[in-house]
Amino acid sequence: MKTVVIGLGNPILTDDGVGIRVSRMIRDLLAQQQTAGTSGDTIDIKEVYAGGIRLMDAMTGYDRACIVDAMVTGRFRPGEVSEFDPAELCGTRNIVCTHDTNLSTALELGRMLGLHLPSAIKIWGIEARDVTSFSEQLTDEIDCAVPVAARAVLSELQIDADVREAMP
Repeated sequence: MKTVVIGLGNPILTDDGVGIRVSRMIRDLLAQQQTAGTSGDTIDIKEVYAGGIRLMDAMTGYDRACIVDAMVTGRFRPGEVSEFDPAELCGTRNIVCTHDTNLSTALELGRMLGLHLPSAIKIWGIEARDVTSFSEQLTDEIDCAVPVAARAVLSELQIDADVREAMP
């Protein structure tokens, strides 16, 4: 199975960069451990800076996609990690793009065009505190959520528990 892990966001807008940070942590851990999924899956890590069509394009050619993004809902504590299926999209920070289409519409269009898109998509949203200030640093609660979200994705990918325990 060919899998893509996508960190979504803007790394210079404080907590909006949390998806990028999670994907980098996963990339570094997998490279360090030289690990793939338990069934020998191919796992690619990507950073994407916009939703809609660009996000759909980043998933083209994969069987499974894991997406991590910041979200601002006011329903969760800052730093809380929540898992969603595309059908229950709550509009994480970048899944819905004001200058493009939303992910559901982009996926529908891609399938109409005959693109090979993932049949399995999971989305992890991390409730953000600050997505408007210019900074490459995450706020404290969001920084603490990075390994939590990375472990959740690695668990979904069925990465060995010993590898997950090696995380900070």
